[in-house]
Amino acid sequence: MTGGRNVQSIWAGLLLAFAGMVAGVMPALAQELPGRRDALRLIYPADADVESVVTPHPSLSEGQVALLSTAISEGLMPQMVFYGALAIAPDNGLADPQTTVAVGNFHDEASASADALARCDAARAADATPCVIVLVVRPAGWAPGAALQMSSGAAAALQTEFRQADQPRYFAISYATGRFGIGPSAETAQAACGQADCQAVVADR
Repeated sequence: MTGGRNVQSIWAGLLLAFAGMVAGVMPALAQELPGRRDALRLIYPADADVESVVTPHPSLSEGQVALLSTAISEGLMPQMVFYGALAIAPDNGLADPQTTVAVGNFHDEASASADALARCDAARAADATPCVIVLVVRPAGWAPGAALQMSSGAAAALQTEFRQADQPRYFAISYATGRFGIGPSAETAQAACGQADCQAVVADR
């Protein structure tokens, strides 16, 4: 927030000038969140082509690396829409259904990887080798540094459900879980999102 300090009357002229500056700044602050149209230009569309990136690990055979390399294009893991990640416990191997964890529909690659690792580590033996990420799924042509990222599901909701909501309308997302919510205020959108880390990222007022 921008605020002024109490000053003596001798500074009245300066205070008035400062007040004018604040009045000019406040509309800019109110527009800090992108609107729906601008947000759609920043994110990948829900049906964007995806790319899968394999990080080979010594515990994987050449055949398993090859399988991972084509798993997304062959539709073997349809739940891994962007952004997604697959974690394995090296001591258990890729084929262990308890410790091999695939997640998708997160708002960025880092969050998907963190969730997959946490689930995998929770399932492995306490004295086993920590889990590792061996596959990530992201939109084709992805590059770091985007001003805004959203999951495939959130991008679809922004395109349709959010557009149909009355204004004012806000769109909130949870990076930790991939959840999102829509509401007539930032607070109601965050409540609809339902997670402690939910934050409003799009607003049409």
